[in-house]
Amino acid sequence: MSGATPAQRKLAERILTLGGQVPLALLLEVAVPVAQLRELARRHGLSPKGGFRIERAPAHVLAPLLAEQKDAARLDEVLATLLPSPEPKVAPADAAAAAAAADALALLPLREAELQRLRDEVERLREAALRTREREADLARRLELAERDATVLRASVQRLERPPVAGEPARTDRDLERRVRELEDEREGFVAADLALRRQLAHDQTQLRDLQKLVAELEELVPKSRRKRRQAEREAEPPPVEFRLPYFAASFYKSLAGKDRRAVEQAVHAVLLFCTQGYGYPSLEVKQLGGQDTWSLRASLGLRVYFRPRRDGDIDVLEVADREEQDTTLRRLKER
Repeated sequence: MSGATPAQRKLAERILTLGGQVPLALLLEVAVPVAQLRELARRHGLSPKGGFRIERAPAHVLAPLLAEQKDAARLDEVLATLLPSPEPKVAPADAAAAAAAADALALLPLREAELQRLRDEVERLREAALRTREREADLARRLELAERDATVLRASVQRLERPPVAGEPARTDRDLERRVRELEDEREGFVAADLALRRQLAHDQTQLRDLQKLVAELEELVPKSRRKRRQAEREAEPPPVEFRLPYFAASFYKSLAGKDRRAVEQAVHAVLLFCTQGYGYPSLEVKQLGGQDTWSLRASLGLRVYFRPRRDGDIDVLEVADREEQDTTLRRLKER
């Protein structure tokens, strides 16, 4: 026994001394770590002899106490330290299924992160498409105004190019001709920009559809419980406001008195454009006037429409006034 450990040599000597008999206390003393013996003694509420505390009691003091247990459950627990139960063998098929489930569980956070990223990308593309539509509508409106001005100027040029009536001095206006050419060039620029925006909008919509399809495929991989929770959160979100209903006050119709038809058309068109496009439409320049709940929007270069938002998202259209009369209008509206 030259290669035996001190514990093995001690156990052999005791067995030879006792004539081949091996007491349980001896096995516990030699085969079980002292820390485990102390834990068993503490759990069973045993008090070591000789004035030892459980934290400092040696193995030869604790082993006889544990071997003297008469309770079957306690004795089984003591014997379990000598004969630990073997671990259950896992079948290869069950092991493969468990490994696959562990891999799927590990990939689930990555799938959810990718799904969230794609949702953000879809939302970004929606906002880009909305901005493109807003810019397209603005360019279409400016193009319409440019064509109208060009028509007026062409009529003026044709009238000036007519031969003068007898007794009427001949008149030529090169400035009008130059203005017509400038407006035609501006119109061509608007048409080109409108075509480019339409192409960009078509590209964004195609990419949006592809991302929505990918999001739907990834959502199928998310557990049903999480999908139901996400669906409940979506249903709890308030629906976006797509149209604001305008309520025209009597003061609005009163403010139209004395305005020409063009100004009335511009005011009504601006109100309807705000109701469909919202606060962020660029050409309307919607802003809140200082210190009160009154807002203004731009109907033309010198014309403003004043309104107040309602709690449900609709608006009360109060008045139409010239830009130079804004201070007077605000004082009058504040008194109401």
